[in-house]
Amino acid sequence: MKILYLSTSDIKGGAARGAYRLHRGFLQNGIDSKLLVSRKYSDDHTVIGPQTKIKKAITFLRPQLGHAILKLQRTSNGVCHSVNILPSGLHKYINNSDANIVMLHWVGGEMLSIAEIGKINKPIVWRLADQWAFCGTEHYTLLGQEKRFTEGYNALNRLGDDKGFDIDKWTWQRKVTHWYNKPMTIVSGSHWLADCAKSSYLFKNKNVKVIPSGLDMDIYKPLPKATARQILNLPPDKKFVLFGSMFAASDSRKGFHLLLSALQTLSKNITSEVEAIIFGASEPESPPDFGIPSRYLSTLQDDYSLVLAYSAADVFVLPTMQDNLPYTIIESMACGTPCVSFAVGGVPDIIDHKVNGYLAEPFDTEDLSRGIQSILENKTWCEGIAEKCRRKALDEYDVNIQVRRYLELFDDIL
Repeated sequence: MKILYLSTSDIKGGAARGAYRLHRGFLQNGIDSKLLVSRKYSDDHTVIGPQTKIKKAITFLRPQLGHAILKLQRTSNGVCHSVNILPSGLHKYINNSDANIVMLHWVGGEMLSIAEIGKINKPIVWRLADQWAFCGTEHYTLLGQEKRFTEGYNALNRLGDDKGFDIDKWTWQRKVTHWYNKPMTIVSGSHWLADCAKSSYLFKNKNVKVIPSGLDMDIYKPLPKATARQILNLPPDKKFVLFGSMFAASDSRKGFHLLLSALQTLSKNITSEVEAIIFGASEPESPPDFGIPSRYLSTLQDDYSLVLAYSAADVFVLPTMQDNLPYTIIESMACGTPCVSFAVGGVPDIIDHKVNGYLAEPFDTEDLSRGIQSILENKTWCEGIAEKCRRKALDEYDVNIQVRRYLELFDDIL
């Protein structure tokens, strides 16, 4: 079994780290896997990136050109967009390889064109990181705007505030042309995203499976809280609320503004000394007022730094408004730290309400605050919660479990 795995990057960003973790999981289980990327940040020899300065320069410029094309459309959807129109030649490399299976992950940002994906002549397994594969250029639709990907993109279901050339419609139509009748197996980490894919016009006739993301549980494991705090120079006698993601303070989909409101409410009701810890962003020039003291850990690039942060915290909060299967929640639970989040997307797949964490009513910041407070003040249902978090992670999100599931899927395909 030989796998060629495609991801725009290897270790920078949540989707990239997910691809790299599964790739390493294949290798650790004796599977011949190569990870093909446009932007390589690791020194892993099993990751294949651009080799020459010219190729590196081209892969740097391609997303800039794609972004310039996107400016033809003005949209109120502020999430990441990818047009994937520029040819790369990667489909020739893929077709000439000895791979039995080609896996796609997050391939936006002009890694290869939509037409080139349609020209791949090997079995394709597409592991969805978001909604882009069955949408237009957007990686997530706005809430309540699902009609575009379920009915098909047209002038009647375009966002009212969008102006200019409808690049989302044009991009979606290119996907229909090149992918609608192309055999491929779709894998989603969450039941929510799988249901979205099944309901989409583009993938309604595809084979859609659910295989969650996985972690190396020998790395992501609880550390003594006192030790973690000592290393991070945090006081041992306070309660810490942790929040983190890439672009934590600037990506509205991650709900930083909702966290702000929830913590301000918490500050009025909590009796303990509580502080907020934020990773994924440096302290801004004018820090927001959470109502409680806050500390910024900036961007944590390596797994061991993340383990320290999760282990040092009393509760992890991800107030996401829309998400597939957030790695941060899985990581936190693997470290024995309970999580509070809204019951949206794939989050309910991970958190069992009032068992190993708290699921707040979507976008109700007071309920989010109640969930944080209930964990910090050790309500009755929180007894043994750290062990329950760890057990859920071991039982469902160990990367070795996911590798076995993928191998069973590959056997069915081949």
